[in-house]
Amino acid sequence: MKNKDMQDVIGGLSLAALGAFAAIFAQRYEFGDLNRMGPGFFPVILGTLLAVLGILIAVPAFFRSGPPVQVRWKPFALVMASLVAFAMTLKVLGLIVATMLAVVIASLADNDTRWKGRILIALGVALITYLVFGLGLSMVLPMWPWSE
Repeated sequence: MKNKDMQDVIGGLSLAALGAFAAIFAQRYEFGDLNRMGPGFFPVILGTLLAVLGILIAVPAFFRSGPPVQVRWKPFALVMASLVAFAMTLKVLGLIVATMLAVVIASLADNDTRWKGRILIALGVALITYLVFGLGLSMVLPMWPWSE
């Protein structure tokens, strides 16, 4: 196992597991057929495709050599912290500010990005989030801390 491309093996098996979970979990919904698709049709098909693609990534990687896997804990912790921050502040700060906060925290994982770039990225992602979820999908979410 030392000389295997473990990065692609782990990534492929993770994709396969995620796809299999989605396909199996979606079995509880009506599948339907191509003419009349049920609510389970798309998740089952997409999960199955994801599982197959994951296997297609993992199997060849098992037969080739690759660099050892290096886990970078700081970027991992910052990205996870950004997800937790978004979840904890969405109702309190609203979608726009919570999104900007999450993007800034996640961008701290990249040492090359300066604060001006972090702010511009946060503003851009917040704008896209507002356009997609606020205007496009008309989701009922607080947009600002003062909105309900």
